[in-house]
Amino acid sequence: MKLLKEPLIHFTIAGVVLFVAHAWLNGDAGASDRPEIRINDGHLRWISETWAGQWRREPTDEELRGLVAELVKEELLAREARALGLDQDDTVVRRRLAQKMTFLIEDTARIAEPTENDLRQFYGAHLDRFRGEVQLSFTHVFFSSSKRTKAADDARHVLAVSDGLDETAILDQGDPWLTAARLDDVRVGDIAAQFGPAFARAVVALPAGEWHGPIESAYGQHLVRVSEVVPAVVKPFAEVKSAVREQWRDEQRRRYERRYFAELLRKYEIVAEATAEPLVSGLAETMEDAR
Repeated sequence: MKLLKEPLIHFTIAGVVLFVAHAWLNGDAGASDRPEIRINDGHLRWISETWAGQWRREPTDEELRGLVAELVKEELLAREARALGLDQDDTVVRRRLAQKMTFLIEDTARIAEPTENDLRQFYGAHLDRFRGEVQLSFTHVFFSSSKRTKAADDARHVLAVSDGLDETAILDQGDPWLTAARLDDVRVGDIAAQFGPAFARAVVALPAGEWHGPIESAYGQHLVRVSEVVPAVVKPFAEVKSAVREQWRDEQRRRYERRYFAELLRKYEIVAEATAEPLVSGLAETMEDAR
């Protein structure tokens, strides 16, 4: 009872009462401070176009009202999820946000149409990109690994006596092949597709006019005689102009992205623990190479 007579206690109780009364009396005034969710014409166009793209017709008023309700519901849930921190450390959310930023960067980086001079300069600086493939004409003798226990040895034996045999006699020493034994004006890429990349590389390196081998393919062993080689030549500008334009645009986009990520790395400080430090050092170069 003595404590209740203290002036300090009276002052404290009065302050609490005034605070509660103020909050109650001004409860309505604070309602305007609530976060807003705005639905504008852009939202209506977006949900209407999305609906029309799926159902091939415009939504009715009732359907549109339902779509708006779903949009508001989604926004309310999303805001509450962010308020609770549910977007933190979530791989799906992080990747989706990164994807949206990538789309935004690519949209921002849209480059104006290049001039004819721009394309010709790019073409001249990157001639190797517009070089055609080497073409070969060659004959091969096939020795099947599935039919012979020593296909490579059999091929070497035929090669050793090939000087005394004409082409027909040499071909008769091999096994049947699915297609013709002679291939004319075939591109290296097509050779790789049919026989395997290693076979194609070996055949391209052969001098013309003599039998060589054995060269292994995906099917067995081969003796090969190259009869003609057509070197790869740079295609004329007029023939590859559309490809030049696409590569020029891609190069400009990559330059924009490199500058953008360089700015981001200057904006943010990357802090790594000791075990991750070697992986973080040189991060700018790594990101540039990855793109």
